[in-house]
Amino acid sequence: MRRTGLVLAAVILIAGLLLPAGVWGGPKSEFVVVSGMWSPPNNFNPIFSDSSYGYYAIKFMFQGLLEARLVNNQLRFYPGLASKWDVGADNQTYTFTIDPKAAWHDGRPVTADDVLFTVMAISDPKTETNRGNSIQAIAGLDAGGKRGPGAQLGFRILGPKQFEVKTKTPVDPLGFLEFFGTLMYIIPKHVLNDVPADQLARHQFFQAPTVGNGPYKFVQYKTDQYVELLRNDNYHLGAPNVRRVFVRIIPPTTMLAQLERGDLDITAGHGIGAVLIDDWDRVKTMSHVRAVSFPGPGYQFMAFNFTRPYLQDKRVRRAIAHASNRALMVSQLLKGEGELAEGPIPPTNPYFNRNVKPWPYDPGRARSLLQEAGWDFNRTLILRVPTGNILRERSGDILRENLVAVGIKVEIQKSDFPTHLAAMYGANFDLGLVGWGGATDPDVSSQFRTGQTYTRLIHMSNPQIDQILDEGVRTADSAKRRPVYNRFQEMFADELPYVVLYYENARTAIARRMSNVNYGVAGQFDFQMYAWIAAPQ
Repeated sequence: MRRTGLVLAAVILIAGLLLPAGVWGGPKSEFVVVSGMWSPPNNFNPIFSDSSYGYYAIKFMFQGLLEARLVNNQLRFYPGLASKWDVGADNQTYTFTIDPKAAWHDGRPVTADDVLFTVMAISDPKTETNRGNSIQAIAGLDAGGKRGPGAQLGFRILGPKQFEVKTKTPVDPLGFLEFFGTLMYIIPKHVLNDVPADQLARHQFFQAPTVGNGPYKFVQYKTDQYVELLRNDNYHLGAPNVRRVFVRIIPPTTMLAQLERGDLDITAGHGIGAVLIDDWDRVKTMSHVRAVSFPGPGYQFMAFNFTRPYLQDKRVRRAIAHASNRALMVSQLLKGEGELAEGPIPPTNPYFNRNVKPWPYDPGRARSLLQEAGWDFNRTLILRVPTGNILRERSGDILRENLVAVGIKVEIQKSDFPTHLAAMYGANFDLGLVGWGGATDPDVSSQFRTGQTYTRLIHMSNPQIDQILDEGVRTADSAKRRPVYNRFQEMFADELPYVVLYYENARTAIARRMSNVNYGVAGQFDFQMYAWIAAPQ
């Protein structure tokens, strides 16, 4: 049996918001949307932006082969750069046809060669990238999505706009289409072909990517202020009617005032631009704004640095989990806008294991475990906390008090998000607070498998976890995958690679004139392609 993605024949129309003269220097006649997120992007590299802040801006300028949306909690795929896609009966052969009108912002066509170039760039052992998980199922690549010497890549060009991908083994089509189809943004071969692989991640092009393939073109980035984008009149799915977009970097404490004044049209969404919980009731009373809240697809967690010998003892990690009053965070910090976390696969995911329960808050048990482990009560742990997310900063204060209460000395070190991530990747911490919003597919190899990109946040290697994650990737039947990921969640709860704190609701404010604003699988809102905005009154 073959399943085919159908071409959407609709032209996507987006009408614009009119801002007062002088806002962003635009004339009165110009339709503008202003979106706000908390922290600046580190770069605009589609294969190596190190945070959701970067990818939020990237998604305006670059596109994957497909677009994914949740419809009645079911993942559905729609055309992106590809107008058609076929899944072979063997669940190993995937054929994609690129839209004949898909073009780069400089007018050159997007081709199968560009897709192959992107795969080759990601899979080159010298390329620094966090997209390995998007391609690791392809034949000829290892579990990290890299090519070994003499590897025969499962990729065949069938024509200028058509290609075939072969996976190592049969895989779940939903998972492959999500990772390869939607989470791998295609980069331009004709611009980057001569850049050495070891220089690609930091190339200057990704500071000002003027050749993209998405609905908007890069105009400028005013460091730590805003990203300015202009509509792509030749966008293959129809030119947006919103002519200009500003993605502003807005401290969360000032979002409320900007929403009240009408200076901000939409907050970016879960994890990078949610409305502060202290401001939520006020936002719900604004007549010109819709307050939208739903269970978020991600979570906040406290990572352990496994290079520290004193944190490799499972009893110490369990003690820290018992000492952490996560219920207090949910009741006082979230005020009902979230729930206590069990593990890294959230309740919104169909593979969530409801039989796994979080470690209960039990300071007495925490002290006992520390004594059993021979904990040095004179040692001071460094808890790194990034600025920008107020709830996360407050969580850090609660955690410090919790740990001090059971005898663990803690010093909090705060920094902006890019500096924070650099410290964690460099193992310059003991405990670190981070958030995660991932794919719908339950494969969490990028976070927990040895050597994968985000496993470097905790510097962990666990062969048992590697084995079970590899089994999950190799299992094509979703019914058979479920028990595999049930076992993973049980193993996670036992090993505690990190303490998952809470699942926070996604809280977003949207100007009432905006309608049909969809949220993606990461809980962030896409208005650039699908939204309608009423004409100014």
